[in-house]
Amino acid sequence: MKKGLIVFLVVSLVLAVAVPVVLALTDSQKAELEALYEQEYEIKLQILDKQEESGLVNPEDAQSLRARLSQMWEVRKERMAEGNYSFGIGRGDCHGAGGAGIRGGGMMGRGGMMY
Repeated sequence: MKKGLIVFLVVSLVLAVAVPVVLALTDSQKAELEALYEQEYEIKLQILDKQEESGLVNPEDAQSLRARLSQMWEVRKERMAEGNYSFGIGRGDCHGAGGAGIRGGGMMGRGGMMY
C-alpha cells in the first residue's frame, strides 16, 4: 500500500515538472505569435478606419474603439512579456468580456463589430 502511494507521488511529481516543460513555447513560436497578434491589431484598426470612412461607425465611437483597441494591445504586450500567449476565442479576454470601456456580447456584441 505504502509502496503504491510512493510510486503515485513520484509519478505525479515528475509529471508536474515535465508537462509544463513539454508545453512551453519555443522562442520562434513566441516571435511568430507576437507578429500574428500585432497583425491582428493592425487589421482591426484598418477595419475600423473603413467602417468609419463608410459611415458604419460615427467618429466618436471610432475614437473610443481605437482607444480600447490600443488598451487591449498594450495589455497583450505586457502579458506576452510575462510569457502568457493564451489569447483568443474562448479565453474570455479582449472580445467584450469585462474591463472598462466597451462591453459586448462576445464577438458579435456591439452591432457585430469584433472589438
